[in-house]
Order: sequence, then structure tokens, then C-alpha cells
Amino acid sequence: MKKEILIVIFTLLGTTAFADYDPPPLPQLIIESDVILEGEIIDQDSLTFTLKIIDWIKGDSISKNITIEKFEDWTCANRIIKYEIGQKEIVFLLQHKKTKKWISMGAGNEGELLIQNDSITYEDIYWDSKSGCVKIDYFGQEVCGWKYTLKDFKEGIEFYISEFPRLKSEYKTENKIENRLKGNSPYKRMIYESFNFFLFGEME
Repeated sequence: MKKEILIVIFTLLGTTAFADYDPPPLPQLIIESDVILEGEIIDQDSLTFTLKIIDWIKGDSISKNITIEKFEDWTCANRIIKYEIGQKEIVFLLQHKKTKKWISMGAGNEGELLIQNDSITYEDIYWDSKSGCVKIDYFGQEVCGWKYTLKDFKEGIEFYISEFPRLKSEYKTENKIENRLKGNSPYKRMIYESFNFFLFGEME
């Protein structure tokens, strides 16, 4: 009986926490991150993992490797699969101002996007059918989201960073955002999410 009560309590707490948590959308990951990298896990311990840097998508350094704090699974979120040497991913990172340690963005592990067959899966955490997401097999788990080629995804991010000041100005003065990278599906998604966040004033 006591066990059943505890399960109910944890479930309720988890539901409340999830309701209060607002996952960072792709534009926020791109703009607020300190660096964005493509890399391969070459080492790990119980608390951190080390990426061999394949490409600096945002930021620039002579560093070849970077050590990052591991995401810790919690009631409402877990990493799609356990950390393993050889995994490739794109990471959106923040550096702690005092400790200088690197962490991935998002309490739901949104800041780590695993690479699968030269493609990226961007997940819609809310499973909102109106968003246009589709069901995808993502490392053995069914998620609702979008699958993009790695090339298009990186190109979209780089173009978005360069365009962001123009997009902000465009929305403030003309109440619109123009897509100037036609044919790039990830960028189209970035534009859509940007419009929503400009509209609700959540992105300065």
C-alpha cells in the first residue's frame, strides 16, 4: 500500500514538473548557446564525456577535444540512449561562468542531438499533431519529430546565426519574418519557431 502511494506521489510531482518546464526550442538553443559542435564521443567517466571535435558550427577554437558534463536522467526526462564511445552528435553547450565546465542546454537533454546515418532527429517533446511532426524510430524509441540531413541541419544553423539580427528587426518593424534559405527544411522549422517566440516576447 505504501509503495502504491509513493508511486502516485512521484507521478503527480513528475506531471507538475513537466507542466512547469518549457523546453528550449531550436532558435533558443542556437542563439543562447556559447558553442555548437559536431563531435564523436571518445572517452567517458561517471560524470563527464569527451568529444573529439569534428566541426565548430558556432564558436571557434584550436581545441581538438572538449569535456562535457553528462546529462543526468530525472523523473521527466532521460537521454535517448546511454552514453557510449563512438556516438556522434551535435551539442549546444553553455560554459559555467565560475567553474568553466561545459554543460549541454535543456533540462530535457534538448542540447544533445545524436547523429544517426548522417541525419539529425529534432524531436517535438509535446507530440503536437498540429506541429506537423511525424513518428520516427529514434534509436529504438518512437518519437514525434522531424528528420533532417546533417548537411542541411548545419547549413541551416549557420545561416540562422548570420540572419538572426535581421530577423529580429524584420519582426519588430514589419511584423513578419522572411525565409531567405528556400529548400532548407531545418531552417524552415527555425523560422516557424522564431515567429512564435517573437510573438510571445520570449526571445529578446
